[in-house]
Amino acid sequence: MKDTHHEADIVLTNGTIYTLDDEDRFATTLAIQDDAIIYVGDDDDISSLTGPDTRVIDVDGHTVLPGFCDGHCHALMGGRLMNGCLLTGASSKQEYVKTIQAYAQNHPDASHVFGFGWIHSPFPSRGPSKETLDDILPDTPAYFLSIDYHSCWVNTKALDVAGITEQTADPDGGHIERCPDTREPWGCLREMPAIRMVTTRLPQPTKKDWKQALKTYMRKAARNGITSVFDAGVLNTDQWNAFHAAKEMDDDGELTIRLCESYVCDPSQGEKQIPDLLHARETVGDGTRYKIGVAKIFMDGAVEGHTGFLLEPYKDRENYRGNPVWNPDEYKHVAAALDKHAVQIHVHAIGGAAVREALDGLAYAAAQNGKRDARHTLAHLEIVSETDIQRFPQLGVIACFQPAWFYMDENYYDETIPLMGQARADRRYLIEDFIHAGAMVSFGSDWPWGTVSSTMNPLTAIGTAVTRTGPDDSAEQAYEPQQRMDLKRAIKCHCYGGAMQHFMEDAVGTLEPGKKADIVVLDHNIFEEPAARIDTAAVAMTIFNGTIVYRQDAT
Repeated sequence: MKDTHHEADIVLTNGTIYTLDDEDRFATTLAIQDDAIIYVGDDDDISSLTGPDTRVIDVDGHTVLPGFCDGHCHALMGGRLMNGCLLTGASSKQEYVKTIQAYAQNHPDASHVFGFGWIHSPFPSRGPSKETLDDILPDTPAYFLSIDYHSCWVNTKALDVAGITEQTADPDGGHIERCPDTREPWGCLREMPAIRMVTTRLPQPTKKDWKQALKTYMRKAARNGITSVFDAGVLNTDQWNAFHAAKEMDDDGELTIRLCESYVCDPSQGEKQIPDLLHARETVGDGTRYKIGVAKIFMDGAVEGHTGFLLEPYKDRENYRGNPVWNPDEYKHVAAALDKHAVQIHVHAIGGAAVREALDGLAYAAAQNGKRDARHTLAHLEIVSETDIQRFPQLGVIACFQPAWFYMDENYYDETIPLMGQARADRRYLIEDFIHAGAMVSFGSDWPWGTVSSTMNPLTAIGTAVTRTGPDDSAEQAYEPQQRMDLKRAIKCHCYGGAMQHFMEDAVGTLEPGKKADIVVLDHNIFEEPAARIDTAAVAMTIFNGTIVYRQDAT
């Protein structure tokens, strides 16, 4: 119904407004008063909604959607990495060297150098070497995280700071690559426990650094129509400064996203770390637009670095399936303890064996504590057996996918097929199988890392989920075409699915009176040609909590 008692602050008219409500309705008019939607419907006469101070915006028939929810990204870490040495624009060892040289020349007084974005294919299976970095940065500790964030390229100075030598044992859940025929460190560290051996010994970001990082992320989020975010972890550094920085920004009314932060669990600490997580939730985790209530767990790494935990061996490494980051029994007990305290669990699981062990732990938790609406989540799900897909709805576990990866990019040819073989390479990201099984699905980006296809743009994710092709590919080149999604369903996964994952479906995720005015307006109507790629569309306007935080025509 129309609210005739209060004039609206903003009215969007002449729109193709997809409400995502229970009736799956479209509307033409939407009105906002303060931070909430007060009317959604079809009305040529908007006089009863408007007053002298109402801002009426004709959206010219373009699509209007709920604000996008990113169900798995790294907002704070990503914002910080954008201020470091970015390697994402390069794709060869020579290009990386030039980029790092230029950065080093422009930052001669840096106490250390950090960067992000190299891909695996230009290097041997043991990764990039320390000698290459030593030639550029002989006296300054330096580390560069890979595009998937599961490997780290370091120089000799960084290894020295960390005390990593040929006598240093691999940490639990991590691996130090070694020189051929010796135990001398090669210059590449695999997985968080090994990476943290370096990063925790270097100067830590301050609250000021984290605030700047979050502001950087929020500007990008607004341009992409993202209004709600699950941050899948502040990694390889002190989490507390980041928690306090976000909480202070929330208290000061500076957040332009609804931010759900997670506490990254350390496999070496087991149940001992749970009191710290609960303390974070109680002291800094319950704000107006910011909360901490999720435990982030890595069950494996990434296929590209041979750290994904598979059900069958890698094609290029006989009898090697990878290893889990967590001891399975330890993980089960931690999962049960977290669940007992009503902590939501979010597990990184790439390979089929990692998915199975993650589900086993959540099943154990439910058996110990009783089944509840926990909405535990598994993210990425690159290779999952059909048997385990059926367990998601049975256990009430949410499947969080990153659809922007779902096409045959250069990684598919250079890494996926050589490491996994053609048959497994063509049975990945089985999103429609999850839908048909009855699983709840959400979409995320994993920004800024993932693959060469990594992007935070929800329109790219939705478009790729619908077509299973890259931006420049033809329909004939669709990757696993039987897994293509319907456009409406893909939108729901990126709006309502994310809201469900965050326990926010009563506030956001659909466009209905009474819900928060988190809204995205696109620059054309994506429903006019549903079979076409929609990522040619762009965000024209983002409204968060009733306030316009981005306009395309204002930049």
